[in-house]
Formats: sequence, structure tokens, C-alpha cells
Amino acid sequence: MSLAVFDISKVVENGVEITPEVDPTSGTISHPKPFKCSIRPRSAKAIALIQQDANY
Repeated sequence: MSLAVFDISKVVENGVEITPEVDPTSGTISHPKPFKCSIRPRSAKAIALIQQDANY
């Protein structure tokens, strides 16, 4: 559901788009280390859906 209502993109700091470093953790299960990103609603309709679900 999150991908349906949000645009997830690289963060912009001081007018520069920041590309996260690909530096996965080591171990049996590998995952990326924490990184910044921008998460914004796709539209006014998406905002309404998010608010409707939050009030459910």
C-alpha cells in the first residue's frame, strides 16, 4: 500500500541530489545500512486515502 500512495526518491540537500552509498552489512542476512530518502504523497487523492486509513 505504501508504494501506491507515496513517491520515494533520493533526498535533496542544498540543491544537490544525494545518492546513498551501496555498503551492505555483513552476515548471514545482508541489508543496506541506514540512508536518507524523500517520501512524499503522490497526490491529493493519495493524501485523502492516507488520512482515511489513519482515522480507521
